[in-house]
Formats: sequence, structure tokens, C-alpha cells
Amino acid sequence: MTNKQDINAPIRVLLLGAESEVGTALLEFSKGQNDIDWICPQEKLLLESGAAKELASIDYDVAIDALSLRYALQSDYSKFQATLAGVSESSAPLIMLSSAKVFSGDNNVPYLETDTPDSNEPYALALIEAESIVAKNPANIILRTGWLFSGKGDDFVCRTLGLIQDGVNLAYKDNLIGSPTPVSDLARVILSLIKQRYYGASNTGVYHYCCAEEISWVGLVEAILVTSSQFDSKAQMEVESLEGAFSEEDGVVVQIKRQSLSCRKIFNHYGVKQRPWRSVLRNLVRELYKT
Repeated sequence: MTNKQDINAPIRVLLLGAESEVGTALLEFSKGQNDIDWICPQEKLLLESGAAKELASIDYDVAIDALSLRYALQSDYSKFQATLAGVSESSAPLIMLSSAKVFSGDNNVPYLETDTPDSNEPYALALIEAESIVAKNPANIILRTGWLFSGKGDDFVCRTLGLIQDGVNLAYKDNLIGSPTPVSDLARVILSLIKQRYYGASNTGVYHYCCAEEISWVGLVEAILVTSSQFDSKAQMEVESLEGAFSEEDGVVVQIKRQSLSCRKIFNHYGVKQRPWRSVLRNLVRELYKT
């Protein structure tokens, strides 16, 4: 970390993945906060050999891995993992963002930080490997989160609204339960961790954060449709078609996968409270229909 003799100096944050959804949200959320100085290397630099050595020459107080969540399935993710390994060994702490998807979903209760990641999906395996790299340094933090949505780019909310416009039947398989979380709310939590760690909080390791209220995947689709129906008659038709469409048929019982997280630890250690996601989702959908 930098010398803290100047208590008015901003916190220098190395942001890996500034162009990702989370990276963009962090920059947006912190606008007007003069206590953060962002260092944002280009994504292509992070994939070059020797990137870790170049980043080591930069003076910063904390690093954020906002890239792995989006990049873990890319064929060259191993190149970024090499960079991540170098950054994670730095004297400045690293906060890596990971996902509830590292778990298989076979639990009948929300996952704890002490539960062992057990998913065999390629995306999960890539994140699990990255987590193991970051965890080697006890000063680092791994922050797992839930189903992220931003209402921007190609996220789930935008894709669902696009399918409504295209008249595509939204026949999602209703076998997942999780906790939707706005990217903007995750940015709030990350900034809280940054500032508390910088000013003396010593808690490290694995933490979970997602918004309050679990819901099924189809329930989330329906929540999007209900708000959309105020602006689009096609959405109202989809709401009606979803009703009763996922009840048990022909004696087939669907095995529910629970991709939800217990967030007690982050509240106990950092005072971070869960917030509701529905109001944010409604506002995002309204704004998307206005644009």
C-alpha cells in the first residue's frame, strides 16, 4: 500500500476490467467521491505475458478483479489468470469477484463461505481455479455474488426485453433458485470493502453478497414481464402464458438447484446489509422502455 501519512490522499485502486459491467458500475457509482483514484489498465494489457510485472511497477493501495466474472469462459482466460497470480501476490490486497455458480446448487439452503465449491460446469471450474490462486495470499478477499443484472449491454434483463419485442416464447426451465443482484448494488458493497480495508479493517478471506429475497429463474422473468406489461402488450401476453406453464406434468418432478448465498458473514465483519432488488429492476425496465 501507499504511504498513509497524507490522510487526505485518495485511495489508489487498480481496477482490472474497467470496461466490464461491474467495472463500469464502480466508476459510475464513485463519481463525485474524491477519495478514490482509479487506475484502469486496458484489457488487452492484462492478457499479455509480463503484464503482472508491469502492474507491479504501479503504486496502488488495493486491486479489484472485475474481469473474471465476464471473462472466465474465454479461451485465453488462462493468460489473465497468470496476471491475476502476480497481482494477488502484491503487498496491496486484491478483491476478486466470483459467483454463486461455483456451487452445484444441490444444497437445500443458501451456501455459506465455508462450503466447498463443487460445480463441474466450465465457467465454475475456471472461477474455482482463479479463487484458489487469489486465496494463496491471506490478505486477499474473494467476494462471491448472485445473479447480476445491469439493464445495459447484453445482460439478462436486456435479452428478456429483446425476446419480448421479437415475439419469442419465454419458456425457461424453472429449476433454479437464486438471488438477483443489481450491478450498482454490488458496486456499493465493493467500495465499502475498499474503504474499510484501507482504513484498518483486517478481515479477509471469502465473503458472499447478494440482494435479499430468493426467487426462481422463471419468477425473475415474470418480475421483468410484469413491469414491461405497463409499456408493452406483448409482455402481458407472456405473463399469462407463464402462469401454470411450469407446474408438474405427467408425474415429472423437477430437481431444484439453489444458487443462493448466505450473507451473514459480510454483515458481521463489515456491516454490509442486503438490499431489495425488485425496485431497482422495476426502475431499470422503465428506463429501458423510455430510451
